[in-house]
Amino acid sequence: MRIAIEGAGVGGSYLYYLLSEKERNVDLYDSSQCYYKACGEAVPNIYMPKFPWKVIDEIHDFSFILDGKGLGEISYRRPKWVIIDKSGWINSMREAGTSFIKGRLVNRSKYDIVIRAYGPYDTKRETVTVVRAIVKASPNEHKGVIFEFDSRFSGFYWIFPSQRGFYNVGGGFIGIKNPVEAVMQYIKRVFKQFSVLDLRGAPLTIGGVKNRELRIGEARGLVYPLTGEGIRPAAISAERAFEAIEGSMDIDAYLEKKLASLQGAIAFQRNILRLYSALPARIRQLAFRHLVNSEHFLDNYLVDEISPRTLI
Repeated sequence: MRIAIEGAGVGGSYLYYLLSEKERNVDLYDSSQCYYKACGEAVPNIYMPKFPWKVIDEIHDFSFILDGKGLGEISYRRPKWVIIDKSGWINSMREAGTSFIKGRLVNRSKYDIVIRAYGPYDTKRETVTVVRAIVKASPNEHKGVIFEFDSRFSGFYWIFPSQRGFYNVGGGFIGIKNPVEAVMQYIKRVFKQFSVLDLRGAPLTIGGVKNRELRIGEARGLVYPLTGEGIRPAAISAERAFEAIEGSMDIDAYLEKKLASLQGAIAFQRNILRLYSALPARIRQLAFRHLVNSEHFLDNYLVDEISPRTLI
């Protein structure tokens, strides 16, 4: 059986690694030799892939800000999140196999299975542009993770630790096609002295995907729209696709069954985002203040376990 995977991001590279470990005849296609994409590189500390990633930092502390004013903080004894070396992890999985092909898949007919894992690069979906900067500043200037929301827009700024003395700072908002200027103004406001070492943007899927046939990861729409987390869902979908292939099962039927809960949670978040975006700014402020005052809500928000019960 010959297998092809289109796209070597999280889902594609991880599935490629899993199949290569079983000595499957698999080719991995991607337009870039090395992976690098704008991302917060944060993952809830409730999941570990079978090909371990390098943990750069462990996150215990989270702060929430609305319209420039602090709303709440929450801290944990055990790390709630980890910051990972995402690029190093993905590039290592690419190298673990023997048939990475730089370029696009042209001849599909020579493969028995073609898995689509090309991320958000499909025009038939709703996306938002996020911009991420790697900022060099004082190592002790900001503690933990910071989310800052602006009630005029749907979206947020973030400050995540990267490495000692470096911060991953970014933002994305519905309706702002190019948030570079907004992110740079934010950096100037929150850091006393700094230098920007890298600045880049990327689309992030916030809408649904009509055709999920043989798709995994963000190509399947598996991104939590309220937090932007896509690493864990993509990895989980790669594991389920691997199980289907190894078990000689109907891949699409198996993915629909095994990812039903995950897809349902993402769809629920998508509806919440639409509702929030339609509210006037003043109502957004009131709703947000109410939610952030609840440690139960924040605890669930940070691991993407938002449900009707959580909101109530």
